[in-house]
Amino acid sequence: MDQIKIGKFIAGMRKKQGLSQKQLAERIDVTDKTISKWETGTRLPDASILLKLSSELQINVNELLAGEKFLSEEFPSEEYVEKSENNIVNLISELNENEEKRKSRKIGTAIGVLCIVLAFSGLVVSSLPVGRLGDIYDGPTLFYLAGLKFLIISISNRFHDYVNAWKLCLPGTELSVKEMRASLQAIQYAGALSLTIGIFIASISIFSLLNYLNDTVSIGPALAQTVLSLFYTAIAETFYIILLFRIKRMIDERKQ
Repeated sequence: MDQIKIGKFIAGMRKKQGLSQKQLAERIDVTDKTISKWETGTRLPDASILLKLSSELQINVNELLAGEKFLSEEFPSEEYVEKSENNIVNLISELNENEEKRKSRKIGTAIGVLCIVLAFSGLVVSSLPVGRLGDIYDGPTLFYLAGLKFLIISISNRFHDYVNAWKLCLPGTELSVKEMRASLQAIQYAGALSLTIGIFIASISIFSLLNYLNDTVSIGPALAQTVLSLFYTAIAETFYIILLFRIKRMIDERKQ
């Protein structure tokens, strides 16, 4: 479904009716910012508002979803029905995809918050005498890296595509070319994000290390955090590169 085309069509029909964005918004009980988002193609009208919006623009829902005005007389009845069915199928698909992304965003946010909580807990535990194991693998750094990454990926609404990318590693997983391309972009985004966060945390660790140069007891954990943050980042980047090549190969194979 072409959101840009639909948005331009809504804007054109609104102007044809002599309505401003604010006037149309008042008539269908939404804000003028919502109208602006529709017309710029940022988002589609909700299903619950389609009938009221179509009525105000003096078009039918089929024309609204197609992003063009046409009369049923211009097409054979079978072709007109086919256009209507395609628009309905596309709308349902769009709604289902948005719902899956909303669910994935919640899951990704929860994972991110959990990782940061575990990181904070690990930091507290490692500061105790019984928690020296934390200095070996540096759990706080690992969870901070993962937590921040999942949070940002979820906030950017890419978590669903990110999960789909990893699903492609499982046998029997089938995705459309469009979904694979979205997954490819999500992994590229995650890779860049992971590298940025890793370098950032390593930089902070280096400054902490400078403060412990004369403290032989504390310099070990500080050095471990610096090295391991870069080590964890390198591992993540390796997996992302492998996954990128795999997805690109699958897209190329699907095109052939």
